[in-house]
Amino acid sequence: MAASPPATHEALEPALLTCARGDIAGFQGLQRLGLPSLLAVAGHVLKESRQVEPVVHDTLLLAWRNAYRLADSGLPPGHWLYSILSCRLHNQLSAMAGALPPPSPTEGLGPPAVPERIPAERRGPALWDLAQRLPPAAPGQALQARLDQTHQGLQLASRLPLTPTGETVHPPLYDPSLRRRMLTSRLAYRAKMAFQQALGRPFEERLFRRWRARRDASRMLEAQGLPRRSLETALAERLDLTVEPRRLVRGFSYPAGFPDRLARRKASNLFLWDGDWDLPRHYLVDSGRTHFMQDLWRHRLAPEQSTAFQQLQARAEQGDPLRSHHRGLLLDSRERILEYLRLYLLYMEDMACFGFDAGAGKDRLGVAVDRHGRLIKINKGLHRLAMAQVLGVPRVTVRVRSVHRRWWEAQTAGAGGDEALERLARALPHCDPAR
Repeated sequence: MAASPPATHEALEPALLTCARGDIAGFQGLQRLGLPSLLAVAGHVLKESRQVEPVVHDTLLLAWRNAYRLADSGLPPGHWLYSILSCRLHNQLSAMAGALPPPSPTEGLGPPAVPERIPAERRGPALWDLAQRLPPAAPGQALQARLDQTHQGLQLASRLPLTPTGETVHPPLYDPSLRRRMLTSRLAYRAKMAFQQALGRPFEERLFRRWRARRDASRMLEAQGLPRRSLETALAERLDLTVEPRRLVRGFSYPAGFPDRLARRKASNLFLWDGDWDLPRHYLVDSGRTHFMQDLWRHRLAPEQSTAFQQLQARAEQGDPLRSHHRGLLLDSRERILEYLRLYLLYMEDMACFGFDAGAGKDRLGVAVDRHGRLIKINKGLHRLAMAQVLGVPRVTVRVRSVHRRWWEAQTAGAGGDEALERLARALPHCDPAR
């Protein structure tokens, strides 16, 4: 690719708007306009050439994925793009300086990986001004090949089968041997959802409306636990709480909380949970997901040195590679394992740059309220919470999925129907993460 003059705000805007519409041509346009100057600035800041290309590749891909945010940012297109580069450079420099030491039992998760403030000379507008002064640079063959592969993956994704719950797979991790199980599971999931929409949900809604109006048998429905989905529909965002992720320390295990399989299955559909499910203590800092994210972020410059890579590589060599038709991936080679780890690193770079996005992922971060009004993390969004904790993100939004019946009864004080819902909604903001 021949070097070209630095792009202007006016030239970048249509390319970013094309990206925001999901048009893959926008990625190519952004690459053509922005790549030479992004390389020049990254090279000027990092000095080490081998560190430059991963930063620029991620900057372009993050811009493609988040271009819809430009309109609400209030920034000129060039400043917005170089603000992404600023964050990505900051994380690279922090990694090169070894900014995240291994945590010890007394340090917990360690200091935040991303400080609140980036030096003024490395913020987006300053880097944009620097780009206007530096001669543009041309990409090396390795970077060009990686960008071409990324573009081909974006094109291919729409032609591959969806995961059972309807997400797009990451093409480099997909293998044709997964296709049959993915299609079968997808059909089963759609049939289940169709049944719920046609019969299950209308029936739940009809009963829930009777409970809200305090009609006959309303107490019976409350005794059964109240339908979770109907209550979520009724209260919507009033069930959302903003918390500091590192204060959310307790986790919940369905098998430990509900040893009986039938009770476990029922609990997932109920808002009120009875029993001692909140007594088993499971600390998130000790969870495999947290260790995975810590390990990966610590080795982000060389993910092949991470424990995660070594474990996945050992599985592949033993003929038992990680295979998941639910996620559409097969990690049977070194290249696929590294791509899998880089994908998680890109998610973390995204969160470090744009903060926690409650709408990202197929599920909101789910929590339950125990008998004392404390928050316990349940198995919805555990990977994203671990990312936020490792990065030191200051705030995340969680959705209350269930509450202990004792706490419900203490807050509602015998009220039913809409009055009980109102009392619940007023009490929820006073819940704290469990200690």
